[in-house]
Amino acid sequence: MKNKIYVILCLLTLGLFVLITVQEQTHFIEVKPLNGVLYEPEKKPIAIAYMIDGSYQQSLETYLRYNFGFRELFIKSYNQYIWDFYHKTLNYTICIGKDNWLYGLDEVVNYYQSSVYSYTQSCAEMQHKCDLEAQRLYKVQHILDEYGNFIFVSMLPTKTFLYPEYMPENPGLSLEPFHAYQYYPKVFDSLGVNYVNVQEIFQNWKGKVDFPLFPKTGKHWTYIASGYAFDTIERYIEHEGHMNLRNYKMGGKYPDETEYPDNDLEAVLNLWRPIKPNQNYYAMPVLDDDSTAYKPTIIVVGDSFFWNLTRSVPLSYIFSNYYYWYYNSTVHFNPKYDHTSDADILFEILNAKIIDLSYSPEQLFVFSNDFLPKALLYLTHDDSEIDSTLSAIAATVEKENENERMEEARKTLFSAPEHYFPDLATDSVPVTRNSRIPEILAARSF
Repeated sequence: MKNKIYVILCLLTLGLFVLITVQEQTHFIEVKPLNGVLYEPEKKPIAIAYMIDGSYQQSLETYLRYNFGFRELFIKSYNQYIWDFYHKTLNYTICIGKDNWLYGLDEVVNYYQSSVYSYTQSCAEMQHKCDLEAQRLYKVQHILDEYGNFIFVSMLPTKTFLYPEYMPENPGLSLEPFHAYQYYPKVFDSLGVNYVNVQEIFQNWKGKVDFPLFPKTGKHWTYIASGYAFDTIERYIEHEGHMNLRNYKMGGKYPDETEYPDNDLEAVLNLWRPIKPNQNYYAMPVLDDDSTAYKPTIIVVGDSFFWNLTRSVPLSYIFSNYYYWYYNSTVHFNPKYDHTSDADILFEILNAKIIDLSYSPEQLFVFSNDFLPKALLYLTHDDSEIDSTLSAIAATVEKENENERMEEARKTLFSAPEHYFPDLATDSVPVTRNSRIPEILAARSF
């Protein structure tokens, strides 16, 4: 009897391994992929040299570890096991707070010890960078005012500073704090820079509104909160930019199953069951039809918080065009190009009535992602001057490929144009202008 049981167990084990192997090779059963950033290891080709030095065996082992059959099911099952029995996760980018509130590790680090040390060596150095960026914005704002363009900053909220009562314990050392979201408003106020402090607005709303401002299991503002927040931002644009836009208001809220990205942190835990209790609310915008309203073009330069607005706000109703320059890198909702490096920045900013620099507190340490220094440079100097400076910088770059040398030159110049154009380093607004500006202004539609 025992021998039969052993034989059956052996056959079942063998059958399981065969099934896993067949799935690995054929994927005959469709399995939903895991959420999050997926790592695809390189599988080296079979070669004697790779076998001798051991790199082929190592690459094959790594490849099989990430590609064996039904891997997704095994990982989700193990994730659910350690969550249920140990209340832990193997995802190092997520911190588990009180009552199952989830926070991003970068947000928690910024809350306790400031993310400044990920970008600079000291708080004083970061303060200098903030001052410099604010000065650039001040100059760009005054130049664009001459041409009827409105640029402003949306200082977005963050979950950690809004709901610290659910925060996990400090995961690291406590260092000298410097929070850009607290520093920038002081500098903006002193310079007269346009900005709206949504973090402050959310602080005032907390405990007074009947909907969640941040989801329990998500990183960004909720759908419904972002809808209400942008209504406030839009009215700020109307007041400070002196324009009448199409308006909307949020309709009645209703409970519903949590939609992505209101659960974007929970999603990358890759569990079988949703975290409970976790009630979220949603609302549909109600349009205010105003035939006298103006539909301008807007460019939004900023972080991932804008994605919620594309779902919760009727942007195509308010704007004739809305272009999203994600971290001033990839471009969305513009069929002309996919990356800001392909854009004629002077043409684009002069043809956008509104420019919104939209950043959450953790991302203010990289505020504008070199949009402002590049915009300031092209507004004040001719393309020929800039091109000759780029060529001179590229000649000093020690790389064999010409494209790589020019790319390095662009990074160098556009991150710190003041080093090469001394008139940009003063506190006053530059008086020179790019000679292409009159031509662009003559052809634009507003």
